[in-house]
Formats: sequence, C-alpha cells, structure tokens
Amino acid sequence: MVIERDLSVSGDRALLDIALGNLLDNAWKFTGAEEKACIEFGSFPSGKDRIYYIRDNGIGFDMTYSDKLFTAFQRLHSHGQYPGPGIGLSIVARIINRHGGEVWAEGEPGRGATFYFKLPPI
Repeated sequence: MVIERDLSVSGDRALLDIALGNLLDNAWKFTGAEEKACIEFGSFPSGKDRIYYIRDNGIGFDMTYSDKLFTAFQRLHSHGQYPGPGIGLSIVARIINRHGGEVWAEGEPGRGATFYFKLPPI
C-alpha cells in the first residue's frame, strides 16, 4: 500500500474515518485475488481544490453502471464472491456530501478502480 504523506482535510473526524475506512475496505476486498495487489491513497491539486483518491488494481467495474455505485444495496458484483451489505459506498457519498464535497469513481473491468473525493478547502 502506498500512502501519500501529510494528507489533511477539515471535517468530522469520526465520519471521515468511516468514509475512508469504507473506501479502503473496498480496495482490499476487490484486490484480494490479485497476485500483486496495489492500493494507493493520494491527492493532487485541481484549481483551488485538492482531489483525494484511492486507486487499486483489482477487478474494477464497467463505467456503464457507475451511476449505481453510490446507491444503497446496488451491487455490481455477486454477493457470494464479494460479501457485504452493499451500503459502504452510499455511506461514503452521504458523508462526503454532508461535508459539502463530491465523490465519484472511474474503473475498468480487470484493470482496477479509482475513487475520488474532494472537500471544501481547509
């Protein structure tokens, strides 16, 4: 796992811990079958904002269904193969939105996924 140093945001620590935990749990879950799993947590500037991301080289997803990712109980993969209640990303979206931010994702089947979020500047 690669983690950028000195990342910081302003917000409710408990809620942001939950959001980050859900994003990292998904990255671990969906890279589990990879011989050389790689998960990266970092950021980059975008205008006056800072965009944070969690990127993995796991199973990825088809962008055709990206509108379902942050909806509760909408799964893109079978429950038997990837257990969980299907609410983690909807919780992430609620937390980020509650802080006035945005969350989105990009992926490709077999090539991993990247989940991005931004929060209002500190």
